[in-house]
Amino acid sequence: MDDQVIVKPVILTDKSGNEFKAIEVDGVPVSAFPEEMIGHSYTEHFRKLREMTIRDDDVIVCAYPKAGTHWIWEVIQMLRGQTTEYHKQIKEQQMLEARNIDTFEAEPSPRVLNSHLWPRHLPKQIFKNKTKIIYLIRNPKDTVVSMFFHYNAVKKALDYHGNLSDFLDLYLNKSLPYGLWYEYVLEWERFFKTTENPFYQFSYEEMQQNPVDHVKGLAKFLETDVSDEFCEATVDACSFNKLKKANDEVKDDFIKPHFTEGRSLYRKGKVGDWKNWLTVADSENIDQMTAKRIKDSQIKLKYTI
Repeated sequence: MDDQVIVKPVILTDKSGNEFKAIEVDGVPVSAFPEEMIGHSYTEHFRKLREMTIRDDDVIVCAYPKAGTHWIWEVIQMLRGQTTEYHKQIKEQQMLEARNIDTFEAEPSPRVLNSHLWPRHLPKQIFKNKTKIIYLIRNPKDTVVSMFFHYNAVKKALDYHGNLSDFLDLYLNKSLPYGLWYEYVLEWERFFKTTENPFYQFSYEEMQQNPVDHVKGLAKFLETDVSDEFCEATVDACSFNKLKKANDEVKDDFIKPHFTEGRSLYRKGKVGDWKNWLTVADSENIDQMTAKRIKDSQIKLKYTI
């Protein structure tokens, strides 16, 4: 990986002329988190991120936005801590692109890092140390709907005013933070074919369908000695409604002020909610793009369970 990091501002514009600001890191658009959160200029932040010290017991969760990273992060915290008590932190406290890199040094081990970044953006030591990677993928229809409502919920921060049709235009034909969904998942597929990093790869839909099996699988992958009963209790504690309640009542949610009143990171968490929002034409457009873009891929998608 090249040591040089090229960062520049970029404006993302939909078909109706609505726009919002992002940054481009080594050719890929990325969310422009407020500089008071990252503590440096964007160029300095991503340079420090590339050189960040990775510990032997670190684990990193990677996924495109709205693929279920919060859910899996909570599961892993419970498995590694061997307790179903909720962590006071929110996921963003250990999100590489969203926090001052210096603060990670103060985080106690074992850390459960997380990111929506591409492999090329991650700390170099992740690959040198063969850090364990947990990768989650979600179908592109539920993803775009969830992303749209997420960006709508932080409208005052992003200042984006497009409707779902406008947003779908960005999603399919132009770009969004972290790139097009298709480019992102193909990049990670290529990475897993060559990496020496141990990884656990599964889908949001598979996790919804067989949560206990995957929590047991994650426990084995993490070499965590927990009982089947503990895995079942973890699934229950990390159910959507309980996590939403914990986020409201237990966690130190420092990003809450960026959300419109009454909105949060948690909306529905359902598989197949896209049917309530996408038109037949929208759905067919996504099907056509998916068939075209990942026709040579081994990626398997589920739109219902």
